[in-house]
Amino acid sequence: MLDLVRAYENYLTKVKQASTNTVSSYMRDIRQFAQWLSAYEDAEVIDASQENIAAYLSHLETEGRSGATLSRNLASLKNFYSYAVSPGFLEQTPVTDIHVDRGEKKDPKFLSSKEVALLLAQPACIDAKGYRDKAMLELMYATGIRVTELISLDIHDVNLDLGIIK
Repeated sequence: MLDLVRAYENYLTKVKQASTNTVSSYMRDIRQFAQWLSAYEDAEVIDASQENIAAYLSHLETEGRSGATLSRNLASLKNFYSYAVSPGFLEQTPVTDIHVDRGEKKDPKFLSSKEVALLLAQPACIDAKGYRDKAMLELMYATGIRVTELISLDIHDVNLDLGIIK
């Protein structure tokens, strides 16, 4: 079982080149499922059935987990078991015909122009840290870049001559 989980993590990282957050989330979901499966069903993750997965998602729901969390857990398990079929660990995936209600989709909240102006005026440009913070806020506002993308930017990702970041 550990070999399969390690192989899957390697696949996500090296082949799929998934983001660090995606790999972390998927692996946490899989490990938590494996722990639950061992404790409540006395089974290994490789032996899980569709009923086990449905029971686990039901368990998460009774713990008060959100529809988005249930949906992500289901996606993690679907991807994991799809991977397990391709190198021959399993003949078929146990994740079939399982659906979860994501719940109500929330509309994004927007800042007013006044709030944006106040936010961008916050960093005091009196030292390097102030200039850095102002540049980060302006970049996020101008491009819509996510915080995780911003903090993982490297100097090689910036081309000042062309005015682009990648």
